Amino acid sequence: MVRRAVFFGVVASLAVVAAAAATGKQVYVHVGGEPSDHPWVAWRPALRMQMLFDQSRIDYAGTINEFELEKNETTATFRNVKFYLCHTPLAALTADFASNYGGNTPKLVASFSSYELPEIQGVYPIPMAETFEYNNRENLILEITWESGTGGKVLVLTGKLSAHHCVAYDYRAATGTVGEWGYNARISFGFYPAVTPASFGRVKALYR
Repeated sequence: MVRRAVFFGVVASLAVVAAAAATGKQVYVHVGGEPSDHPWVAWRPALRMQMLFDQSRIDYAGTINEFELEKNETTATFRNVKFYLCHTPLAALTADFASNYGGNTPKLVASFSSYELPEIQGVYPIPMAETFEYNNRENLILEITWESGTGGKVLVLTGKLSAHHCVAYDYRAATGTVGEWGYNARISFGFYPAVTPASFGRVKALYR
């Protein structure tokens, strides 16, 4: 009887740890389910792209430690990939990349000499090396640049919004073409998943 009580006590303790371990907040910005091959179309020579995310859809201030887009079950590899985040007072993007910052300075949050998109359906993470402090007063820009790619195209899910992306097929371009599509995203604010028991006597690995 004592052994049985200890066994269930351990399980209960794991459950308490799981409840306490999850921290922060995740915000899912959903604008639609239409597939777009921007920004991951590997046969293009290079790419610079900005995506606009409305403050009203985020509606949370804090430290962004992970940014995820939403895709289908395909993969491709890209070289010299950089991810930036930046506040902007603009409600719609223009063709001029620098003007879209609205006087703010973009922050490099991740950089990869080689970046392979995971072959999964749904949200996938941009492994951020640096966090970003989002003020929840301005809109948010995610900027992606890459120099070359191999593989096919990776379809990322979007919705029809006015002037919510700007793209050029040159990672050094000063201007691009404005498009009406906005992007789905899951934004993590100091979020770390809980450790949850997978079954009696075992603990599930950290996974999201």
